[in-house]
Amino acid sequence: MAVVNQAFAHQLLHDRDPIGHTMQRGADAPRISVVGVVNDIRRAGKEARIKPEVYLCAAQTDLYPTHLADFAVRSAGDPRALVNAISHEVWAVDKDQPVTNVHTMDEIVDEAVSERRFQTLLLLIFAGVAVALAIVGIYGVLTYSVNQRLSELGIRVALGAPPRAIVGLVLRQAGALIAAGIALGLAGAYGLTRFLQDLLFEVKSTDWHAYAGAVVLLAVVAVIAALIPARRGARVDPAIALRQE
Repeated sequence: MAVVNQAFAHQLLHDRDPIGHTMQRGADAPRISVVGVVNDIRRAGKEARIKPEVYLCAAQTDLYPTHLADFAVRSAGDPRALVNAISHEVWAVDKDQPVTNVHTMDEIVDEAVSERRFQTLLLLIFAGVAVALAIVGIYGVLTYSVNQRLSELGIRVALGAPPRAIVGLVLRQAGALIAAGIALGLAGAYGLTRFLQDLLFEVKSTDWHAYAGAVVLLAVVAVIAALIPARRGARVDPAIALRQE
């Protein structure tokens, strides 16, 4: 008798009911009957592909030269508090049976994802530094540009240009820089996706929702950074600006 997973029924039996289906592990092996179906699992970790699986009772196979077993216990409270009780029950059946490698499910999951969690944290830190550098760069460039154009902005204000027009003038210049940066960033990100494919789990490297979210985030942050020098240019005193000229 054997139990199969859902991928076995889907891929090999084309979604037919596997209960009662028989199979053989070899020409001389006895036929095995499927008696149950279980959910799919990723045996090689969360990044592994789901494959058809057949589960046999250990007593029915001589595949393993030594008898090893893992079992899980569900508890309503702290699972660590049950370790001694479980060990005593095992030893009541076989006093020479060792009980080793005891872990809670949370510990197993944490260990399985620790490497990816660390890599994600590094990427998050680098992304934060990149956004900070972009903000500083946009702010610095626009501040320098406003300082260079103080006399021009002063003349515009003296001729009656409202502050809103001055802010719009500076933001249009910032918009050109932001658009160029986003275009170059999208091209570079698309070209580097193949290097990030191994770090993604059930997410396509060309997920346009992620691209759109990044574009919106960077555009909003860049506009906010540009507003500071833009508002400064709108408040310029024409007399002071012309006197500096």
